[in-house]
Amino acid sequence: MKLNDKIVGRPIRLNQKTLVPQRNEDYVEVVFLGDAHYGSPQFDKLRFLRMLDYCDKNNIYVLLMGDMIELATRHSVGAGVYEQEKVGTDQHEQMVEWLKPLADKKLILGSHEGNHEARAYKEIGVNLAKALARELKATFLGDACWNKFTVGDQTYTIYSLHGRTGSRFDGTALLALERISTSFFCDLCVCGHVHKCINSTVLMQKVEGRQVVEHKKHLLITGSYVKYDGGYAQVVGLPISKLGSPKVKFYTKRHDLLISW
Repeated sequence: MKLNDKIVGRPIRLNQKTLVPQRNEDYVEVVFLGDAHYGSPQFDKLRFLRMLDYCDKNNIYVLLMGDMIELATRHSVGAGVYEQEKVGTDQHEQMVEWLKPLADKKLILGSHEGNHEARAYKEIGVNLAKALARELKATFLGDACWNKFTVGDQTYTIYSLHGRTGSRFDGTALLALERISTSFFCDLCVCGHVHKCINSTVLMQKVEGRQVVEHKKHLLITGSYVKYDGGYAQVVGLPISKLGSPKVKFYTKRHDLLISW
């Protein structure tokens, strides 16, 4: 008998999903949710749970961008291993419980691995990002992945990644994402990690038949739930950033998307 464990091996390269509009709307909304850092003393629990409640009550799709838990270790930067709330196992189990209502409704489109989850793999070879995806029965996207969303009459291509850039300011963070996006012809290039709420648009040209047409590539950095005061950003003098997650509307009849915060 041939055994097939879908969790074993490399993450998929293309995550294909069909998204169904709610209440006869002409769009589907997706929240790109990441960098919660549950376990950090600066974790904004109320804001995070409000977002989960919003998605649950309104049947909003969610794509998990990584760093859902803090998971500080003895070898990670700073004194987080002494300051974090609860140990890594408890952080993981609580995050599963918080996300399970969305998973039960099949609203989780996929789950990325962040650098904080990767700490467990580096230290002891345990991949908590894979474990989270498996327990939620969600598609494991690894560090980066192509996504193809079918929404009504439209098909959207999204390249998503947790990211590893260390940009300090909004402009340099966007520049880093724009440089990443040059390798990918897509409708949306979305990245986490830098704890900023930023979006922009790059206009490109392409040939369709005998016409030269414009193509809009949207760039999106997906925010966080880490408060400024007392945290790493304040200690090293980083700018204060807005907290939360972006909502992206993908339209069903016209090829267009709208980003809001």
